[in-house]
Formats: sequence, C-alpha cells, structure tokens
Amino acid sequence: MCDSHSHDTTSGDPESLFIESLEAEELKRRWPMALRELKALAERVRDIRGANTDALHDSMLKHEKKRLRDALMAALTGDDKPELKRTVVRKMADKIGDYLLWRRESSIPVIHELIVLLPWWISHLPGEMVPKLRDIGLNFILNGGVVPVQRVWEDVLSAKAVYMGHCACRSAGVVDDLYKNGKLFLTVAEKDNRRLLDRFVNRYQDLVSRYGEVPDTDPRYIALAEKLLGLKKQKSADYRLETLFEATYPNWEILPVYETYTPSWIRSMHRNHKAHLLHRELVFELATLMYLARGTIFSSMKLFDTPYTICSCPTPESGGGCTLTNWYYHGMSNTSLLPNEQYHGRRSDASGKVLPCRYFPVRAGKECIGCGCRHEQPEPRGIDDILEQADAASCSAGLGGVDS
Repeated sequence: MCDSHSHDTTSGDPESLFIESLEAEELKRRWPMALRELKALAERVRDIRGANTDALHDSMLKHEKKRLRDALMAALTGDDKPELKRTVVRKMADKIGDYLLWRRESSIPVIHELIVLLPWWISHLPGEMVPKLRDIGLNFILNGGVVPVQRVWEDVLSAKAVYMGHCACRSAGVVDDLYKNGKLFLTVAEKDNRRLLDRFVNRYQDLVSRYGEVPDTDPRYIALAEKLLGLKKQKSADYRLETLFEATYPNWEILPVYETYTPSWIRSMHRNHKAHLLHRELVFELATLMYLARGTIFSSMKLFDTPYTICSCPTPESGGGCTLTNWYYHGMSNTSLLPNEQYHGRRSDASGKVLPCRYFPVRAGKECIGCGCRHEQPEPRGIDDILEQADAASCSAGLGGVDS
C-alpha cells in the first residue's frame, strides 16, 4: 500500500521531470549570484551617511548649469524635430542634468554606479542589441577622452583647487587593480621606486617651506605625507611607492576646479564624503607617479560632452581595465576611449598609419591611444624624459622643479 504522502520520482512525464531538473539546476546556479548582489547592495547601503556639512573650497562658484544643459538640448534635438517645443526640451534638459549630476543622490554609491556604470551593466545583457546599446551609451552618455599626462599636468596646475574623488569603477567592485598576483601592481624597476616617491615627498616639503603649512589639503593627506617623510628619515623599508598607493586607493579621480569642468559633480561627491582636497602641486606629482609607475591611462569622463573628472583609469594590464579601458582593449569597442591627437599624439609610421602601443603587450592588439609618450624620442616613455617634461611644466606654471 502506497503512502499517500510519498512521491514516486521515477514515474511521471519524462518531459516534466526534465524541465523540473533544469529549473532546479538554474535555481542552484542563480542563488549564489543573487546572494552576492544582495551582499554588495547591503555594503553600499551602509555607505550612505549624513551629508557632509564642511564648506567647499572658496573658488567653487554657484551652479553653472548652462554648458551641460545646452549639451543635453543639442542631444535631445539632434534630429531637429519640429514637433519638439524648445521650452519643453529645455525643461527636460534641466531635469536630466539635475538628476544625473547636480543632486547629492547622484553620487550615493548605488545611484552613482547605476549612472556611471550603466553601459557596463548593459553589456551583460544577452542579444544582438547589446553592442548597439553599448555604443549608444558610450557615444552620447558616457565616454572618456584620453588625456595625455602633459594635459593632466596643465589642467591640474591651472586649476584653482583640486579634489581627489572616489573612483566609481573601483568602489563598485567592477575592477580591483591595486594588486596583481599578490603584489601591488607597478611597472617600474626596483631602482626607481624610491626615486619616484621622493618627488611627492620633496614637493610636500617645498610647500611647507613656502607656506608654513600645506594649503587646500585635507588632513588625511597631510598625515600621509608626514608619515612618508618620517619613513624616509628613518630609512625604513616601507618608504616605497606601495605605501603611497595603498593609502590613497581608490580615491584616484582627479576633480579640478577649472573652467572647462563642471563643478557640480564635485559638489555631489563632496556632500557624500567622496571628494577631498589635495594641493594641486601634490596632485601633479601623484599623476606623474601613476603614469610612470602604473602605466595609467588618464581620461576625461564626459556626460554629453561636458567633462566632470579626470579618471586615472585601471589599465588592461591589471584588473582587466575599467568600464572604458576594458571595452576598448577587450570588448571590441572603438568608442569608449576617444584617442588623444595632441601632445605628441598617437604612435604612427612614416605614412601616418596609427601603430599599436610599443610598451605594453596587452595593448598591442589596438591602435595607440596617445597617452603621452613622446614618440619621436628614442625612449618615448623613459623616466628621465618624462620627469624632464614634468619639471618643464612645473616651471611654466611658475613653480620650481623638485629633486628626484
């Protein structure tokens, strides 16, 4: 006699059993993924704190919405549709701009990631539309114009002040490029490690001697510089680039208070404790070290052609690259990074054909993007040559060079 509560799994419709088996397997596969997402969300929610009440730098002006609003309007009326009333489109542009950049909520991690990393999420959807959606996003909503290190120097040293912001790709966990194979990722030889760190420490000491203290700098960076100075005096084994990079990661977005960059993103990031002042001369040295010691690709992040940050993008050599660099080198997209044609431009042959990068094998499958190498020199990326250029840029800005 059969137990009324038992089930014979060996009988029944074979097709139904097969479907049930597939569903069980799929559920088993999805649960760990769902739990990871929920855990990540919980971590982001804990990150939401009360708004930062500290005052912004004196040079921050009132909201300058016009440039972004006009760019949004141009995008919305690109086909010049006569049925669209200009007044309606203008209001729409204002609303879009408010929600994308100017509201504090925009830089709360969950929302920040949704906006900044939207093309990355789209790329994980199946179907033939994905490349089209991705390229639309990268062409009109989010892309990075490659900024050669020479232009980074210029923009940073010309800025009224500079904030260092929390990188979206790194804070979202899309990339973890600080370490590789258990060691902090560096591209320089051991003999150049402390020599390059001296640049940052010597610049700090120079600022102290000039001003008595370092202005326009958050106390956390003052404490770091003092720690490095102490390690140098003690001739400690920890006086290394690794100590500097570990202490500043992932706050590697450069946010200059500069006329061509919208100040609105700084306001939003600052309100969420995600942006902190660092004297522009120290940012200048930090950018130089990133370029030389980590092979960093700098890009000007743009929303509808309005730049709001200089990002020190994770490179394909470490962590696979970020939203922009990963697509360019691995995702077969030519629109996520817009190459630099200035400051020595792109590596090319005698006929003008653009050649691949000659220094980084991982980048050899794509054309040179013009990150700042002086291609006409025997060693375009040589440390001595780059530091000589950096000192020249510093002198042009009315500053002195530093010993290295």
